[in-house]
Amino acid sequence: MCYADRSLEQATSTCAMCKVFPPRNNYSCPHKDSMGVCKNRANHPRHDVVHFRNAELSSFNGCGFCKWAKRHPRMQAADAAWKNPGWPGCCRPPKSNEYEFINGADWYAISKIHGISIP
Repeated sequence: MCYADRSLEQATSTCAMCKVFPPRNNYSCPHKDSMGVCKNRANHPRHDVVHFRNAELSSFNGCGFCKWAKRHPRMQAADAAWKNPGWPGCCRPPKSNEYEFINGADWYAISKIHGISIP
């Protein structure tokens, strides 16, 4: 799950991974202190991106905006980076034409985090 660095969403959101895998024995969130910050302005010029580095599911690790840019290399034109929506399921709910990008084992987490049904 990616957020714009220092955004209201980052400050007020419950940890997405803890929604799916709640910490046991009343421990605090194990993800909060190990979030990474991606500053790749070529792939997301509007903002730095805060992302998971130790998520239980690999789909959520790393910068979703950089994942999207890597998967769509033809969209690297100067204006295309401004239209980068981020990786489906990680940064945002996936559209029906993007379901193929989602690992089957990750659908439960994606449905719980984004509030969508599993296809």
